[in-house]
Amino acid sequence: MFYRSCLFCVLLCSIVFANDKAYHYTVDLRNVKDDKLQVSLIPPQIEKADALFRFPAIIPGTYSIYNFGRFISEFTVLDNAGNVIQTERVDVNTWKIPDPGKIQKIIYRVEDSWDTDKKESFVFEPGGTNIQQDTNFVINTHGFFGYFDGYKRNPFQLEFMKPLNFYGSTALIADKSSSSSETYTAGDYMRLVDSPVMFCVPDTTTFIVGGAKILVSVYSPKNKNYAKAIEANLKATLNAQKDYLGGKLPIDKYAFIIYLFNRSSGGSGSYGALEHSYSSFYYMPDMDPKLIGQNIRDFAAHEFFHIITPLSIHSEEIGNFDYNDPKASKHLWLYEGVTEYFAGHVQVKQGLTKLDDYIDLIHEKIEGKAAYIDTLPFTRMSSGCLDIYKDQYDNVYQKGALIGLCLDIKLRALSDGKYSLQNLMSDLSKTYGINRSFKDDELFGKIVKHTYPEIGYFLNRYVSGSNPLPLTEVLSLVGITYKETGTMRGISPLGGITPSYNMETGRFYINEASYKDINDFGKSIGLNIGDEIYKFNGKKLTLLSVEKVWGKYFTEVKEGDILKMVVYRVDDKGVKRKLKLKTKVIETDYMVKNVLTVNPNPDAGQLTIRKAWLGIN
Repeated sequence: MFYRSCLFCVLLCSIVFANDKAYHYTVDLRNVKDDKLQVSLIPPQIEKADALFRFPAIIPGTYSIYNFGRFISEFTVLDNAGNVIQTERVDVNTWKIPDPGKIQKIIYRVEDSWDTDKKESFVFEPGGTNIQQDTNFVINTHGFFGYFDGYKRNPFQLEFMKPLNFYGSTALIADKSSSSSETYTAGDYMRLVDSPVMFCVPDTTTFIVGGAKILVSVYSPKNKNYAKAIEANLKATLNAQKDYLGGKLPIDKYAFIIYLFNRSSGGSGSYGALEHSYSSFYYMPDMDPKLIGQNIRDFAAHEFFHIITPLSIHSEEIGNFDYNDPKASKHLWLYEGVTEYFAGHVQVKQGLTKLDDYIDLIHEKIEGKAAYIDTLPFTRMSSGCLDIYKDQYDNVYQKGALIGLCLDIKLRALSDGKYSLQNLMSDLSKTYGINRSFKDDELFGKIVKHTYPEIGYFLNRYVSGSNPLPLTEVLSLVGITYKETGTMRGISPLGGITPSYNMETGRFYINEASYKDINDFGKSIGLNIGDEIYKFNGKKLTLLSVEKVWGKYFTEVKEGDILKMVVYRVDDKGVKRKLKLKTKVIETDYMVKNVLTVNPNPDAGQLTIRKAWLGIN
């Protein structure tokens, strides 16, 4: 009798849960089988005749179709009596469930993406999932939790049963937390997908910046304590960003979630970060804490600014993101371009870097955009970035940043230094905000209402139009001369060559396009097209060592030094051989592209705008 009463209570509770509006998810991190985790769901009340249960094909910030449903197996739906309800798998991400009112529970298993055998469309690790029993769990929520079509706005409750001493690092606030479990609630599916969680034995620290609680959480396979060292590197940047944004941040909590991997591992062969509105997830090689801190700071300068856009400024395509049939917004120049511009500009404006270094950054952006179609209207590229213009997407970090630069300088020039791109973003945040999206076609008009007719002309001609950016004209407003080509005499460290990187071999190599710029010093080295650089002045050259090896050489090289290289070269018979190259460094006359020169004696108007723009003369 007692047993039957308890069973009745369990079923009654299940029915109550099923009839409320929330999704109730449970994951037991202590029970890993075949490198998979079981997920169970007590769903909200579904009123549609045939319900579609989905996993995302794509998520915001990635711009690639990943189809997370392919990592789901043993998908089972049970009614109140424990009977299996037959389902139809409509596509890789979708299950059709007839008569959803009878659903009591959904159970399925999740395979992680980091070490999957499914190599097609490999998910770049910051957007993927990791299951390491009793060690580490990366819960990018879009890889674990699905939703019913038409019910994305319902709240989601997540309960994680966890190993002893584990801690969940996330921007979500825990409803309940104990030594054995943690429970979180997200207001809707958009907030859920925006909130990764990492479980492991904690290496964490927290501090306050601009009224926001900042969490730094690190997993290291070496079990070292990195969080405090990373905090020290982040504080200066975050405080600068806080001052840049007016002294207070528009968030209450932000999480830096950092996974460090062994240098020999990593499915993608790369590293990086994925931004979210209240957090960012970093996948980095395990190295010296100072180097890790610097790398995180460089990434964070960009990722952290996403608390402005798309959190407070976003189009309907993002505000009501379609995870299975996405429509791209026209305004990547705003989401990624302006964010990238702010990431560089904040550092010079707040005194974290010198003017010369900032000019070098502008030069890099100008050089970088040359790899893309300059006459392609940026709004058209943005709306087609998922398919037809996918190969042009990375221009958001090059030309997109330069669009931000031009807008900022023009706004300051039109207002005699009183109004900036920062002011515009603040005004747009007040016009829209977290819960209000703009229509793609109305944005330019709203910007003009906040600014000047000339800004509308700029946007229509250079952002939605096919005209190259007026860099010469705009930079002259702050006393910087820009020329597309020029001649200099000095040491060109690699003889005019800019090597590319081969992901398959893990080496830098000489491509045909770069070889066309070779000068006399470059010819004396003896490099050929296709050569892969193995050693540079006695040091192995890899993606992880390049910053240290080339950084030292580029800053210290002088005429008369001996340059030595070991390269791999394919001979006439197709055999790859190792060759030693050696030459003496000499000065040469060489052509340079995109010459930027700061006028040390700007006129009064240029000085006013430059000071407003950079905070320095």
